Amino acid sequence: MTYFQRTAAFEPRPDFSGNFVQRLGGYLTARIQPLAGRFRSFKAAAWSELSSASDRRIDFGELPESEVAKVCHILSTTGTFRDNATLLELGAGSGVQTVEMATCGVFARVLAVEPEAGNFAALKRNVDDNDLRDTVSCYPCAAGVIDGMTNFYVGRDDRQRSGMKQQRPNDTKTRTPISTVETILQDACVPLEQIGLVWIDIEGYEAIACLSMTGLMERNIPIYAVLSPELYHRDHGSSFVRYLATYYRRCVLLTDAEPRIVNVLDIPLDQGSVRVLLID
Repeated sequence: MTYFQRTAAFEPRPDFSGNFVQRLGGYLTARIQPLAGRFRSFKAAAWSELSSASDRRIDFGELPESEVAKVCHILSTTGTFRDNATLLELGAGSGVQTVEMATCGVFARVLAVEPEAGNFAALKRNVDDNDLRDTVSCYPCAAGVIDGMTNFYVGRDDRQRSGMKQQRPNDTKTRTPISTVETILQDACVPLEQIGLVWIDIEGYEAIACLSMTGLMERNIPIYAVLSPELYHRDHGSSFVRYLATYYRRCVLLTDAEPRIVNVLDIPLDQGSVRVLLID
């Protein structure tokens, strides 16, 4: 039995074809649950100290309209902002936010990762049209725990809703490269300590992406993520949150009209898609 079989609890195929949801569930069970219990007693005191602040609304001042500017403002307010850092964007889409990230004057460099071919072509055009080739590096792959190829489902009516999991009957199945975050950073010649923010919007695949970036999480690099519990397998949303809590103590919920700081363990998973910013 290979290492991947022991840890992932399913056949080590580089494509994740077949029943993706069941395979993802098996993987998360084998990988996340042992890790989630690893630091439970160690962080109990820290979580307890936060109980009074948890779920409390914090005055961040007047927040900008755009999500990128809003996240940067919150990072600065909470003291977790890093100057002249590189932003890693997983799920860049057509590059609309990528351009804002590269031109807002906050990040020295942007690594934009996008697996869907049509979106990637639009991303490259946006980068070229805005003369950002020296600032933005584009990578045509998905983020995962292995390097290889994977099945990828393209939304026929909305390419922005594409992902590793088939969500609609008319989604078109294609093949796309898959790389670990470590491989992506190595290809970009960017050391872990240079990353100042990870931006994740990958349609339910965020748990697997996080499993491939433990080096960044150990350094408490802030992570903005769009969580999609409705796309998770059974109770693996709670397992994923417990896994995140082994590295992060607090996060900012951005789904509400007014952002608020909560314990990572208190991220709500019963309200559909939720936007969070893991800060420390």
